[in-house]
Amino acid sequence: MMTELAYPRMALDHIGRVLETQQEAIAQATVLLTDAIGRGGIVQAFGTGHSRAVTLELAGRAGGLAAVGMMAVKDLVLFGDVAAADILDPKYERTPGLAARIYELAAPQPEDAFVIVSNSGINAAIVEMAALARSHGHPIVAITSRIHNASVATRDDSGRNLADQADVVIDNCAPAGDATIDLGDGVRIGAVSNLTGILIAQMLAEGITRELKRSTGAAPVFISANLPEGDAHNAALYTAYGSRVRPIEP
Repeated sequence: MMTELAYPRMALDHIGRVLETQQEAIAQATVLLTDAIGRGGIVQAFGTGHSRAVTLELAGRAGGLAAVGMMAVKDLVLFGDVAAADILDPKYERTPGLAARIYELAAPQPEDAFVIVSNSGINAAIVEMAALARSHGHPIVAITSRIHNASVATRDDSGRNLADQADVVIDNCAPAGDATIDLGDGVRIGAVSNLTGILIAQMLAEGITRELKRSTGAAPVFISANLPEGDAHNAALYTAYGSRVRPIEP
């Protein structure tokens, strides 16, 4: 008989920790991001590696806010002049100078706010993007692991990590290294940062949408492209935001 799997219980435990400890930070982030959208800005969501799953949950999502742009390393290929082969190294996110090139391609406006997602919060692309956003006056929400941030040194020459530069830090409650289940002999599995990160992203989306409806009577929300009315509804939103919000590739 197969051993009872530990991940479901572990997942529920970490979800519970987020709900018990991060409600105030999520509420603060909701106000910050709603204010940015209310001023005519959008939310710029940025992450590298698997943290992109959380930014995908914020951007271009059925039932999600249209006023969210996704920034990623792949933009250098899709919208710049970098060869696809150049970005395939998993360590590429450690390369100094990437953030400035990605920022320039996205061309954020002064009213925009940033949500930057990284479990470790230590690699160059993440730390430099936070520094760029701060230098341009953009409010920053970080979704990261407080434990991982505190347990390792940053890889950025500035000596800072992501959490050091954010206006609001939401802890995803993942452990250092992300894996939660120890199988012995140095084998650890069961990453949770995306699971709790997506929970946080959906809580932010709900809070912002509710507040926009309360304050303005409307909220720009995508609907599924697989509903009959989806394409026309979403096309109108993309037209309204123009190049500021790029469609998510299939």
